Amino acid sequence: MELHQISEPTGDPFFDALRRRHPDVDVVLLPPEPPPAPPAATVDEAAAHAALAQVQDLAGRLWSGAARDSEESPRSCYRYGAGPGAVRAVAGVATRRRDGFHVLVALRHALESDGWALTRPPGAVERLVAHLDDLTVTASYAEEAGALLCEVSSESLEVGPDAARRLVRGGER
Repeated sequence: MELHQISEPTGDPFFDALRRRHPDVDVVLLPPEPPPAPPAATVDEAAAHAALAQVQDLAGRLWSGAARDSEESPRSCYRYGAGPGAVRAVAGVATRRRDGFHVLVALRHALESDGWALTRPPGAVERLVAHLDDLTVTASYAEEAGALLCEVSSESLEVGPDAARRLVRGGER
């Protein structure tokens, strides 16, 4: 950001009068703020349903490959996204397993093999976060409790406030 100190007339009556009356006061003008980003393009509910099917399919494939003997399967739903008229498609599993660390390792291997950008956030709980295009995978394992969480989510999709409420309140699929 570039700052401009007023030392000579600016052409603005307010700041020119201020400078004349109070030459001992430093006045700094900030450049105008950039205009707000244009709102995201609104998608129809069919696009939101396609995103939900995509995350459900991916979560199912990842889970069945990493937790082969699991009786659980990912459940999908819509959650509110970034803004009042936005949703995210989410599918995931939350369970307790003794072999949760091995499941995380298997998930990490599968994601790396498919070209996902992975990070391992620091902390007491084993976690991984992966991004590819407009999808995010998060997984964590708390060894002491045996709690394992694996979730796939889409980017925020602008559907409008009424559709967002309807989709989120529609519950799990």
